[in-house]
Amino acid sequence: MDFDKIFEIKSNTLNVKTGDVLISEPFLNDHYFGRSVILIVDNDDETGSLGIIINKRLSLRINDVIDDFPVFDGDIYLGGPVATDSIFFIHTLGVMIPDSFEVREGLFWSGNFNAVKALIREGLITKYDIRFYIGYAGWDAGQLRGELQRNSWIVNDIPTKLILKTNPSEMWSVFVQNLGGRYRFWNSFPVDPNDN
Repeated sequence: MDFDKIFEIKSNTLNVKTGDVLISEPFLNDHYFGRSVILIVDNDDETGSLGIIINKRLSLRINDVIDDFPVFDGDIYLGGPVATDSIFFIHTLGVMIPDSFEVREGLFWSGNFNAVKALIREGLITKYDIRFYIGYAGWDAGQLRGELQRNSWIVNDIPTKLILKTNPSEMWSVFVQNLGGRYRFWNSFPVDPNDN
């Protein structure tokens, strides 16, 4: 049986745009990117792509990482291997947070961090409105296209509500299941092939 053919990505686009979601193929064996789901928050053919891994929750709270942050019942996630000394965030608050960028309808990237803290102090932000990430994932111009040609990722358009409401520990599996067809077999493949 030719497993490469069974798990080959069919009809994958090579034209990623801001707001797209990348779902890693099941053989990708990497601490950061294995079984990962990545939201592309910026994409440019000349400068490259920037994304955040959205399904790898850490056993930390935002208050464990930032000393002067107001008390907040919010998890923090591993966003990627680049700039792991920095905090990034996505949210659904739009213009309530100045300097935000809408990456897809109803979902925003970044913004004024002091405004975030002030809104939390006022009780105007819940953990369902915002997610915090340590680090991000980045690709130089042409690098992501090369990974797509090698079938490392499948590009998908996941609804915003699913991005924030799907349990992160189940996200890869749920999104793969939603792809349907031949991709359902991806969930049958063990994380470690030696477990077979």
